[in-house]
Amino acid sequence: MPRKIQILPEDVSKAIAAGEVIERPASVVKELMENAIDAGASEIIVELKAGGLLLIHVVDNGEGIDREDAPIALQRYATSKIKRAEDLYDIHTLGFRGEALPSIASVSQMILRTRVAGSISGTKVVCEGGEIKSISEIGCPIGTEVEIKNIFYNLPVKRKFLKSIRSELGYSLNQFLRLSLSHPSISFKFIHDDRMLHEHPKTESSLVRIEAILGREITSHLQRCEFEEREIKVFGFVSLPPLSKGNADGIYLYVNGRFVKDRVIYKAITETYQHTLPSGKYPIIILFLALPPFVVDVNVHPTKAEVKFRDPERVFQAVMEALHSAIGITPYEGDLKEGAYSKGVPVSSSFIHSSSPPLPFPKEEEKRSFLTVKEPHPLEWEIEKKIPWRILGQMLGTFILCEGEKGLIIIDQHAAHERLLFEKYKSRYEMQSISLEKFLIPIPMELSAEESFILSSYLEDFQSMGFEIDPVGEQVYAIRSQPSFIDQKDPKEMVREILDELSFLKRERRKAETIHTILVTLACHNAIRGNLILRKEEMEELVESLYPFNLSATCPHGRPIFFQLPLEELNKQFRRR
Repeated sequence: MPRKIQILPEDVSKAIAAGEVIERPASVVKELMENAIDAGASEIIVELKAGGLLLIHVVDNGEGIDREDAPIALQRYATSKIKRAEDLYDIHTLGFRGEALPSIASVSQMILRTRVAGSISGTKVVCEGGEIKSISEIGCPIGTEVEIKNIFYNLPVKRKFLKSIRSELGYSLNQFLRLSLSHPSISFKFIHDDRMLHEHPKTESSLVRIEAILGREITSHLQRCEFEEREIKVFGFVSLPPLSKGNADGIYLYVNGRFVKDRVIYKAITETYQHTLPSGKYPIIILFLALPPFVVDVNVHPTKAEVKFRDPERVFQAVMEALHSAIGITPYEGDLKEGAYSKGVPVSSSFIHSSSPPLPFPKEEEKRSFLTVKEPHPLEWEIEKKIPWRILGQMLGTFILCEGEKGLIIIDQHAAHERLLFEKYKSRYEMQSISLEKFLIPIPMELSAEESFILSSYLEDFQSMGFEIDPVGEQVYAIRSQPSFIDQKDPKEMVREILDELSFLKRERRKAETIHTILVTLACHNAIRGNLILRKEEMEELVESLYPFNLSATCPHGRPIFFQLPLEELNKQFRRR
C-alpha cells in the first residue's frame, strides 16, 4: 500500500513559508524597512512602481552585509540576531526569524546590492524565484539596496489575489507611515512612479514627526501622556474630546518600537473613552510601551503583528493610568487593582454627571430650520394639514411618543431625520440639481497622510456632490464650496467625517458605493441629535413627514426608526381583557 504521508517538495514548502510572511507588496515594504532599521540606518528610501506590483526598491545607509554573508542571508532561518533558543525571549530588534529575505526572494526577481564600512567594493546578488543566479563585485555606497521586481511572478494564483494599484499603494503607504511614526530619528522618503509622496527629515522630537504625518490640526488637539512603574513605561500622545474619528485607524500602538494590534491595550483605550466619546467614535492615540524583552513574546504571529504579555493585567493597568492622567479622568480608588482588566474599570459618578449635561431647552426666539424637508423629491405626497398620529410628548430628548390606531409608536428622532435628509440629498444628486455655496475665502484644511491619500482617491466624487476641494500644498487643501442644501458651519469637520467613512470602503470601490457613503454621512452629520428637546411644531413637522413610511423603515445605517408597542401587549402587561 503506497504511503499517504510524504515530505513536501522544497519549492512547495518555500511557497508556504513565503505566503505566511509575504501577503502583498506592503509586506515586502515592511520587512525591508525593518531590516534597514535593525541595520542602524539613519536614512531609508522606499520607491514603488505601479503600487509595488512592478518594482519595490528600498535603499538604506545601514551597516550593510559582508560578501561572505550575502548568499547566506537568502537562506531560510539565516539570521544574525539570535543564536540560541533562549534568545527568543530577549529580542531587541524588529526582525529576528531570518525568513524575510528568503521569503521575498522566493516569490520575486531580486537584486541585492550591499557594502560594509571599510570595504572598497560591495556585493551584488541576483536571485530569481529563490535561486541565486549570480554573485559579483560591484561599486556601491555603504548600506543595502534591495530591488524587487514582479512580485509573485512565479505564483500567478497568488498574484490574482492582489488588488488595484491604488489599493496596494495604500497598504504599502500605511506600513511606511507606521514605521516612520515610531522612528523620528531616521529620515524617510516614499516615492511612487517617480513622484515624491512623503519626505520626513529626521528629528529628535516625536511630536514633530507626528505633526508631519497626522497634520498640525490634529496634533494641536493631542495631550502628552506618560506613566512609569517598575519595568513598564508608557509614553505617547492622546486626543482630547471632542476630537475623534469614525474608525480605529487613528490608534497607533507600539511595543518596544514594534507596531502591534493588541486586545489588552485596545480594551484599556475603549474603557477609558467609553464615557467621553459617542458610540462609534474612536480617539487618536500614538502610544509607545517599553518593557523588558523577557516579559513580552513577539514570536506569536508570522508577521509579528501581535504580541503576548507575560502579565497582561499590569500592562492594562499601566495604559489606563497613562490615559486617565492625560485626559483628566480620576478613576475610583482601587480601579486599577487586580481584576480591573477582567471586570472592566468603572468611571466615577462625578465624571458621568459632568459628561451628561442637562438637555438644552430651546428659546422661543430661536429659529431652527433643521427639520425642513419640504421640497420636490420622490417622497412627495398629498397630506391633509393634520398629524397622522397623536403626539404624546418627547422622552429623554431622544424619542418621540405617539398614539397610533393599534398602540404606542416610539420614534427615534435622529434616525428619522437622518432618513428624511438622506432621501432629500439623494434626490438632489439623482436629478443633478446640486447647487454650490461658494466661500468668499477658501477654507484651508490640513490633513493627515492617510486622510490626504483617501481624499486624493475620491476628489471627483466630492466634486460631484458639490465640494470643490483643491490641493494647495503637501497634505494641505482649500475647500472652495460645499453643497448648498446642507447647513454646515464647519466644512472641515464635515469633510473629515466623510473621509473617515470612506476609509471603510474597499479600495476598488464602485462609484455608487462612494456616493451612497457620502450621502449617508451628510445626512447623519446634519440630522438632529439625541438629547435635544424639540418644540411641539418641530415634532409635528417630523411626524407628518414620516407618515408615508412603513413602520419597518430604517435609517440609512440600518437602524430602526419606529418601535410599535401593540395595544394587545399593553393589555397583557396590565392584565386587562
